[in-house]
Amino acid sequence: MTNEKIHFIGIGGIGMSGIALLLMQRGIAVSGSDSKESERVSALRAKGAEVFIGHRAENVKDASEIVVSSAIREDNPELVEAKRMGIPRFHRSEKLAWLVNSRRGITIAGTHGKTTTTSMAATVMSAAGVAPSYVVGGIIKSFGDNSRANDSDWIVIEADESDGSLVNYKSEIAVLTNVELDHADFYKNLAQLDDVFCRYLNNVIPGGTCIYCADDPGAKRVVERCTGLKCVTYGFNPEHDISARKVTHEDFGSRFEVCHHGNLLGEIHLRQPGLHNISNALAVVGIGLTLDLPFEAIAQGLNDFEGVGRRFQTLALSEDHHLVDDYAHHPSEIKATLAAARLGHAGRIVAVFQPHRYSRVAAFAEQFGHAFGDADVVILADVYAAGEDPINGIDSQAIANYIRQNGNHHVQCPGGLDQVEECVMGTLQPGDLILTMGAGDLVKTAHTLADRLSAPV
Repeated sequence: MTNEKIHFIGIGGIGMSGIALLLMQRGIAVSGSDSKESERVSALRAKGAEVFIGHRAENVKDASEIVVSSAIREDNPELVEAKRMGIPRFHRSEKLAWLVNSRRGITIAGTHGKTTTTSMAATVMSAAGVAPSYVVGGIIKSFGDNSRANDSDWIVIEADESDGSLVNYKSEIAVLTNVELDHADFYKNLAQLDDVFCRYLNNVIPGGTCIYCADDPGAKRVVERCTGLKCVTYGFNPEHDISARKVTHEDFGSRFEVCHHGNLLGEIHLRQPGLHNISNALAVVGIGLTLDLPFEAIAQGLNDFEGVGRRFQTLALSEDHHLVDDYAHHPSEIKATLAAARLGHAGRIVAVFQPHRYSRVAAFAEQFGHAFGDADVVILADVYAAGEDPINGIDSQAIANYIRQNGNHHVQCPGGLDQVEECVMGTLQPGDLILTMGAGDLVKTAHTLADRLSAPV
């Protein structure tokens, strides 16, 4: 296979680029295409990948395989040409499954918390001398990348449920953080989502382990449907196998004690804020203990964990303002992120949110209205379509109406990103924390705002 060339259509995506880098690090030739230049494209070129900007039929002429994600349409000219030439086609998850299933796989699944938990696990295992290969949907700050091939038998990955493809993985350790309907463009209802997560857990290899958050009703519901699983539970209830107690919050971090079957193991310090990140860390404790890592090494790795890009990432900090960017795009994620911000900030919180997909707004507009309770000011950008067609009556104003119904009347919908940026600058007061959130291109505005504030970092 090393004499072949694998071509990725849409190689600049965070998931696709991670798989491409892992294959390249294993000596496999890689090419790809994307619609625009980006940091990920530059990183791939620096590692030796041939990357074309723009999708054209001739880009696949030397490919022995093509890899696509669910975002690639059937009329993509490279995909059409690959079909004509008879070039084998693989979904992103199939190529990742090929990597995972040939090794000792640790997969992190769940509606929320996958990227952070996977990054924590890779960091802790590396610090403890295990050094797994990994593929993550974000840039791990301490490593400076989102994937790496190492010599260990272990590989740890983020198992994405957005298109149901996580059923391709056969894990030795499978983590389930939580289960909640998110991708309304793919799943018709919660029952369909439960079925996919149940199939994922049923693929755990004989003798393997399921580690799940027993605080989460959805995760409990799915696990109870699966038979024959060896399970480890975690959460804040002292009856769980792994639990947190004596939680204290300090600035944008926390300290807590960890118990295993009721017995104190020791204390963990996290640099990331919020109860949701403590829960993520408990999952990683579960992974570490399953691997027989010393608790002291687990705690040190979590203490050293610097975070992931776009997960409560500080972009600017001064005496007057603090700008944080986050990937939160689901009502539960927004609520958790704002709660974490409130724990560490006593002044005003200005929440800047770009809704992602019309289908998600249509499904969760009312829940979005309940999610901004910890925000003093809410500024909503236009919906980021992500390739979807508009839906009549589904827009940012629909969310704003529900936010107002829940008592917050400091809501504005200025329009596009340029208007959002000026609206933020005109709203700011000394002492504000600005929190930009969304899975679309609002991150560009976040960085532009950081440049305009006094002390970008």
